[in-house]
Amino acid sequence: MCTILYDKDGNELEYHNLQDKLHWCREGESKEQAFVRRYVSLGYKMNPEKESNEYAPDLISTTNVLTDLKSQHSPFFKAGERYGIDPNFAVVFNVKDKVRYKKEYPDIDILYYVDWIAVRANIYGKSYEVQPLIGVYRISFQDFLPILDGAPVHEYIQRKGDLRGNAKDSYVLDIRDPAFERLH
Repeated sequence: MCTILYDKDGNELEYHNLQDKLHWCREGESKEQAFVRRYVSLGYKMNPEKESNEYAPDLISTTNVLTDLKSQHSPFFKAGERYGIDPNFAVVFNVKDKVRYKKEYPDIDILYYVDWIAVRANIYGKSYEVQPLIGVYRISFQDFLPILDGAPVHEYIQRKGDLRGNAKDSYVLDIRDPAFERLH
């Protein structure tokens, strides 16, 4: 295996094939529900439209703002060497989501739930490490657009020619940008 991930206690993490979109969509649904239960004080609930439309935004706030949840549990360990962004704080956002939100949900909020379960990686024999980080960050899509316009784009080499609907590229961002509001 070319990448091995480890948790904060040094235990090797097992993970499912990252290209299996159906698996990750199902996994995402359970994580969304767990997030709502864990952070009930933040005022989000599951978007009722998700029951009939799996592509609907994940959450809705108590002020009726549609919100898409981006749960990230493994850092982009190579963000520093590739894009100059500290991997402790690097998050990603799919290019195709920007296109879809501009067209269908221009007033949506984006909510990042960052919980680095993986804190060390061995990638092709080279070791990478980050500090544990847990946080919830919000940004309106309209405030997000200028950040995306200036962000580097990472192309997923293993997804060239993908026919499963996986994102082929993502923006690489620094969650410390002051435009992100830390909620927790």
